[in-house]
Amino acid sequence: MGKFREIISILAVSILAIVVATGCYEPSDFNAFGKGERVVVIEGRVTNADSVSTVVVTRTVDALSDTDCEFVNDAIVYLRDDLGNSAQLQSEGNGVYRTTEIDGAIGNRYLLTVEVDGDHYSSIDKMPPQVLIDSIVVEYRDNYTIFDTIGYYVSIYTRRNNDSAQFYRVEIEKNGTLLNDGLSLWLYEDSHLTDVYKMTIPHTFFIGDSVVVGVYSLSPNVFEYFSGLSKQFSTIYSNIQPPLTNPETNIQPSALGCFQASSVIRTRFVIGNARRRVVMVGK
Repeated sequence: MGKFREIISILAVSILAIVVATGCYEPSDFNAFGKGERVVVIEGRVTNADSVSTVVVTRTVDALSDTDCEFVNDAIVYLRDDLGNSAQLQSEGNGVYRTTEIDGAIGNRYLLTVEVDGDHYSSIDKMPPQVLIDSIVVEYRDNYTIFDTIGYYVSIYTRRNNDSAQFYRVEIEKNGTLLNDGLSLWLYEDSHLTDVYKMTIPHTFFIGDSVVVGVYSLSPNVFEYFSGLSKQFSTIYSNIQPPLTNPETNIQPSALGCFQASSVIRTRFVIGNARRRVVMVGK
């Protein structure tokens, strides 16, 4: 793999599970406990690896509400690409809308439009190139750090894609459960890289565990949105707290959330008994 520049610093950000898992509650007005305006929240994703594109539409609720969010099941949701293809997404309940009629392709631009109670929202995102994964390594560690347990750890080695900065988010599934769904954001960008970047996932795996590693390429605007989420809680254990402000969205006008068109490489494997193993990427 050459000379690796090991950087084991991950934006592992503890977040209230409802922020990302449901996209339902996000900080809005200064009077968080008042009965303020209920804001529409739109979370959408189209990728080059999934046959289904999904959009979730909800409304924020009062901080003292008994529910996490209000599902919007009567929205009108369309997804279009710059090749002239268009599809209306079908409601499946709980604010979820899906379609299989739009293919995700690197370099294409995608337009999402959502109508809720006569109000119109839209977002455009261009799908960036795929990440260049050098390798994925599984290693058994007796004493990885004083804070971690004995077991297997997964490290992802990636190379810089081109001369311009590229942005990524990593998602990990363990035995069918998404480890960082609403709990942490694993983000990085490659503008500072001269060789290879190493990201070691801060979770312990054991023999027989089924693992899915997904590395999503993000546009700058989408990366800024997720970075904004992480900054809200990056000093959660500090005595000095920043004001809670909404992350900058790419959905206009006056909505929360984010729409992303992402290229992705997913690798599936099962933890074996070898102390060190190089996993074949994309299998």
